[in-house]
Amino acid sequence: MSILIAVITALAMLQPEPAPAGVAWVASGGFCEPETVLPLPDDTLLVSNVCDFQESGNGFLTLLAADGSVIDWKIVAALDAPLGMALRGDRLYLIDRNRVKIFAWPGYEHLETIDLDTQVANDIAVSRNGTIYVSDTAGNQVLEVGTDRAQSVLTGKPQFQGANGIHVNGDALYLGGSRLWRVDLKNLSVTTIGPEWLTDIDGIEMERNGTLQITPVGGPLVRFCTDDSLEILGGEGISSANHGYAENLNLALIPTGFDNTVVAIRINETGLLQAATVNSIPSCLQTFIE
Repeated sequence: MSILIAVITALAMLQPEPAPAGVAWVASGGFCEPETVLPLPDDTLLVSNVCDFQESGNGFLTLLAADGSVIDWKIVAALDAPLGMALRGDRLYLIDRNRVKIFAWPGYEHLETIDLDTQVANDIAVSRNGTIYVSDTAGNQVLEVGTDRAQSVLTGKPQFQGANGIHVNGDALYLGGSRLWRVDLKNLSVTTIGPEWLTDIDGIEMERNGTLQITPVGGPLVRFCTDDSLEILGGEGISSANHGYAENLNLALIPTGFDNTVVAIRINETGLLQAATVNSIPSCLQTFIE
């Protein structure tokens, strides 16, 4: 373990210094270890609060307005350890201690619970056809749950050390853990992407131009297109868990875990896109979406 920590520390030292982030607002007050922020189609923001992983019934979801003001501290309560969230259509999917809980949205009526064959289910993504993908951090794998609720291990074996943040875009699944991986869902080929210092990845989001937003655990916000085209945004109070990206608001939403805040960072999509353009074609779109 000490060797692994030494390697991670050495790689972290290679990370370029972050530029100061443009902070739009900071929300605080009644959070309890906020883990994930999920932007919703009506420009509200849903925050999962773990509130002591060992205690049942302490967890809850908080609903924020676009300006960070609180609409409802406990729009959903009596959860166990709510972690990753995803919205697909009118269904909200939530990881809650090795289960997927499905709620109606809006309204938050509890509709279904799926018990998972995982050791530590962490984050969740849902494809257009309704297939659910869950990262299993302790199992170093991704669990695939079909629309018939049959479960299987994606790629057929555990091969993703510390599997954590997850994002699906078309036929591509992006997974963060000890590295950043891209899985082609058509043929299940796996590609490692990103610089070596980009490790311990918690959050993954995609901007409209194909740029990936990545948050390492306790780290800054990394906007990544290619190894030669990236931006790192940090500053005081920015120590991320599983962030969200509100495209309509141009805000990256950083939940800070034990710091009990949510920090909103302004995003300039065009800046990185211009730097990554080759022959008038955004190379990040070529790299990530095609």
